[in-house]
This record gives sequence, C-alpha cells and structure tokens, in this order.
Amino acid sequence: QTQLPQQKMQLQEACMRKEKSVALLEHQLLEVEETVRQFRGAVGEQLGKMRLFLAALEGSLDREAERVRGEAGVALRRELGSLNSYLEQLRQMEKVLEEVADKPQTEFLMKYCLVTSRLQKILAESPPPARLDIQLPIISDDFKFQVWRKMFRALMPAHPQGLTRFLSVAARQELTFDPSTAHPSLVLSNSGRCVECSEQKAPPAGEAPRQFDKAVAVVTHQLLSEGEHYWEVEVGDKPRWALGVIGAQAGRRGRLHAVPSQGLWLLGLRDGKILEAHVEAKEPRALRTPERRPTRIGIYLSFGDGVLSFYDASDPDALELLFAFHERLPG
Repeated sequence: QTQLPQQKMQLQEACMRKEKSVALLEHQLLEVEETVRQFRGAVGEQLGKMRLFLAALEGSLDREAERVRGEAGVALRRELGSLNSYLEQLRQMEKVLEEVADKPQTEFLMKYCLVTSRLQKILAESPPPARLDIQLPIISDDFKFQVWRKMFRALMPAHPQGLTRFLSVAARQELTFDPSTAHPSLVLSNSGRCVECSEQKAPPAGEAPRQFDKAVAVVTHQLLSEGEHYWEVEVGDKPRWALGVIGAQAGRRGRLHAVPSQGLWLLGLRDGKILEAHVEAKEPRALRTPERRPTRIGIYLSFGDGVLSFYDASDPDALELLFAFHERLPG
C-alpha cells in the first residue's frame, strides 16, 4: 500500500505525457490538413491562371487563323471570279469562231478580222497564274518553348531578373564543365561554370581519349539524352567563340571537323562580327553581321521534336532566334 501513491503518480505522469503526444499529433494532423488545403488551393490558383492564359492564347491564335482564312478566302474567291469570267469569254470566243467558220467567204473574212482583233485583246488581258501568294499560319519547331516563354512573362511580369533568371534557375539543371575533357590551354573556375583561354603556352595534352588535344574545347559533366532542355551561356565581349552540342560518340582527338555528321552541332562568332553555323559543308555558313554582338546565348534542345536552336538572350524579354538545326540528335 505504501507504493500505491507512487505508482498512481507514475501513471498520471505517463497519462500526461501521452496526452501531450496525442495533442501534438492532433495538432500536426491539423497542420497537415491545412497545408494540403493551402497547397491544393495554390495549385488550383496557379494552374487556373495558366489555363486562362493558354485559353486566351489559343483564342488569339484561332482568331488570327480565322482572319487569315477569311482574307485568303476573299482573295481566292475574287480570283476565282476573275478566272471564271475570263474562261467564259474564251468559251464565247470559241463559239463565235465556230459560227464564223460556217459563213460565206466574203462575210467570213470581214467577221474573222473583227473576231481575231477581239480575241487578241482578250488573250492580252490574260490574268496571272492562278496560285496566289498567301502567308499561311504555321507551327514552328520551338512553338512550345515560345508559348512557355510568353506564359512566364505574362504570369510573372514583376520578376526582378526577368526570363533569364527563370530559365537559368527554374527551367534547367546547372551545367558544369568536366575538367578531364578540357584542352590544356583552358582554365576552369573552381565552380566549374566558367572557362577562359590562358594566354600562356599550354602544356601538351594527356593521352586520355576524353580530353581534347587539338580543338580548344571542353564539355560538361551532364549528359542529355531525352526530353527538352534550355540553358544559357555568357559569352560577353569575346571576339571568337563556338558552342553547342557534341554527341557522346564524337571524337575528341586531333583536329575536328565541326559538322553534324561528325557529332557536333555548333554556332560560333568569328572576328567579333560574323555569326557562323557549322552546317554540313566545307566551311561554316555565315549567318549575318549582327547589329549588336550577342553577349549571352540561349540554347534550346528538344530530342522529341528534333530541334536544336540558338537564341540571342542578351535581352531576357526579347529572345531572338539566330539559327536552328532540324534533325534527330543521338542521345
């Protein structure tokens, strides 16, 4: 009996501890319910805005397509009317010629001269070729990317860093250079995200097949093999550079022929002013002399659509397409 009060106290303490645990769990359950409720509400709100934007964009594109259809229809019907009218004149002249052929010689000669004169006038007024030059709406290869960019700008107009920060932070993984692939004259930053060409004489390259020994180049650690990707490269005021995608099986030893058939899809700048696309040719294709030198290049890669496109991303709110490769890239 002397131990009963002590046991009762221990029991009460155990009950209090469990009651606290129950209260904590009940509170946590309420927190979970509230958090999930808020999450669902936020998801619904954000997706609702996206649906509204996409619906508005679809409506705008549909109206544009309808406008083109209407204008093209008017032009084509007008042209059809002119052609049918002209065709009717030709058929009438054919009947007149048949009637004249049955006339006596004197009357034939007189009417034939009149008919011939009229026929020559009609033939001289022959309308232009039937097919009209009509600009029809098309879906570009990077349509999804362009819609995505417009949607971001529309839904987040006050973002302090604009589209560039969104693309570089939210839309892709950070790419880092693989030092084991770098040509000896290249110097990589500690973060592995910046590279410069050393002005000092480079030591000879090693024997590793992964390393570039002649081409002054470096590739990233990350391997891309499927899906859609976008990344940006800051080129600054460098007068000469080339960047893009290299296939996993492309050679890295010796001098490289930078063309797609060799597993390289590149865009570059030469002499500080000439943009070049390294297409399937003896020499790169000169694109144009830009009014302003791009300081930042955006690269969009879609394995599904077979598109690799390069953009001038110097202005985050006005990406300008520079060039696009259209082919299935190997993973």
